[in-house]
Amino acid sequence: MPRIRVLPDLLVNKIAAGEVIERPASVVKELVENSIDAGARAIEIAVEQGGQKLIRVTDDGGGMDAEDLALSVRPHATSKIAREEDLFAIRTMGFRGEALASIGAVSQLRVVSRRPGCDEAWQVAVCGDHTEPVAAASAPPGTTVEVRELFFNVPARRKFLRTPQTELGHITEQLARIALVHHGVQFRLIHNGREVHFLRPAAGMLPRIRDFFGPELADGLMALARDERGLSITGYAGAPAQSRSAPKWQYFFLNGRFIRDRFIAHAVREAYRGLIEPSRHPVVFLALEIDPACVDVNVHPTKSEVRWRDSNLLYSQILSVLRDRFLNSDLTPDLAPRHDLQPALGEDTPATADGPAQDAADEARRQRIRESIADFFKRTPPSYGPGAAVPGPGAGLPGAARSWTPHHSGPALPAMPRLEPWNPPEDANAGDSAPRRLWPSPTEAAPPSGPPPQAIQVHRTYLVAESPEGLMIIDQHALHERILYEQLSAELARGPLESQRLLLPETLQVPADQVAVIEQYADTLRRLGVELSAYGPGAVAVHAVPSLLRPERSLEFVRDLLDRLAHRAAPASTELLADELLSMMACKAAVKAGDPLTPQEIGALLARRGDVERASNCPHGRPTSLRLSLRDLEKQFKRS
Repeated sequence: MPRIRVLPDLLVNKIAAGEVIERPASVVKELVENSIDAGARAIEIAVEQGGQKLIRVTDDGGGMDAEDLALSVRPHATSKIAREEDLFAIRTMGFRGEALASIGAVSQLRVVSRRPGCDEAWQVAVCGDHTEPVAAASAPPGTTVEVRELFFNVPARRKFLRTPQTELGHITEQLARIALVHHGVQFRLIHNGREVHFLRPAAGMLPRIRDFFGPELADGLMALARDERGLSITGYAGAPAQSRSAPKWQYFFLNGRFIRDRFIAHAVREAYRGLIEPSRHPVVFLALEIDPACVDVNVHPTKSEVRWRDSNLLYSQILSVLRDRFLNSDLTPDLAPRHDLQPALGEDTPATADGPAQDAADEARRQRIRESIADFFKRTPPSYGPGAAVPGPGAGLPGAARSWTPHHSGPALPAMPRLEPWNPPEDANAGDSAPRRLWPSPTEAAPPSGPPPQAIQVHRTYLVAESPEGLMIIDQHALHERILYEQLSAELARGPLESQRLLLPETLQVPADQVAVIEQYADTLRRLGVELSAYGPGAVAVHAVPSLLRPERSLEFVRDLLDRLAHRAAPASTELLADELLSMMACKAAVKAGDPLTPQEIGALLARRGDVERASNCPHGRPTSLRLSLRDLEKQFKRS
């Protein structure tokens, strides 16, 4: 008896259904895509019990006659392609010809269709391996597909379905993936007789983002647009402050179809490097248009993965459009209370350590800062000029400790000699009692350049300055870290960093694997101004360190540097490695939280803020500053 046999049609269709039909949301995806390919301008999706009992998709598209309807439920039957060359010019949503046949193999399927201009409609029914003959019916122009009792004959697959509400979430997610990019089509989603979504035709993607994710997210997005070298990119990118704890908020579309792609995801991640923390994920909506001949979409049953002819072009264009947008945008986040974004559609939302719970912790931290700032100004004079005495924490409170280290007695700001201190110009026409303007009013045109704002130091960690909208609260360490990073990057682009040789080499006891990395990364270390040599089997001699570092922190930097290099999971490019080490060096050299600053040092620090790129975030992605609007401040003082 032969071991190889031809499988029966029903089993073949069930296998195909296993690849394409994973859950009710998969059925909705296939049917809605067929409606769009049929030219529908209005699509209604009605489901019961999360789609397990009923899925009905009704459209006003081109419809089918009796002959086409009979062929539509057969395996590998499609109107999208006719010959091999068509596979390299796919411009439709679906083309495999397996959807209706696969759905009919695992459900009770009924299709009713009528062409516009025809007097009668036609229907066909499929249940497992039984297909009824095409019969006349009554229906308006378009097509209606009913799918009842999904997986009724595949109990193993049916028992893996989740609750109706969870399955509805997945259906809503599939609708979002289609409706975001096909914004000219009207969609209606009904669950158990109740309308869940009604999406009118829109002029672009942004109204659909607002419909699905709320106005707060939509109003904070930055528009993207570029059309170069045959690749068109449009969409929206969220500010770093809108980053999320999971990558569920990244939507990529290619020629109108939702896709997942590692090249796009990596380019987005690289564009946000240094703007968000490594554990956070950006919010991005990207719609790409390219000649179908430049991409192969026939590599995955659900068409969600593609293969690019020129992945380097894709990567560079996405990276460029995002970085250009960031460089021309103010990325400073607002300190106003932020309503947490709703969870990604179709996902269960338990409060995990890195999910909503983490977002709640971030909001609690923001609230503590707001309360601290409001309380500070309730008991502190409103402004201080250079040289004025600034009261410390607890000043003015009954029984509070009065100990406070004056600004001028603290250590100088590290690396500040390279920054020119700011001395405000004297106004010859104003007396000593004349009020000093910190910033121009919002109605006045700001000068192209001028003195930075005066600021006060709060808890030896934050700098508070007046802005046209209210107040700016600046993290002195994060801002100085960004300034030093940009300074180091510019110097490294010109040549090796300036270093200082030690009078007597310092020795460090290190593990043997760290001694080995000295030779491996010798060139990179030399460019960074670090000169090391092996000093026996378990020791390293330090001959030179970057001149930017304080002497007492230089050996700590070398220890951390060797730890970082020895424990890398994989070798990195020279550029990426240098960037990582520059971030580390800037962090070690920057002024720390708790360091008191003189007014001149504060002025020098703020004067450089407008001269560096991405001043809103430190190299590790933490925000350097926050805005506290006048409206929010008035709420804290109960004035509104």
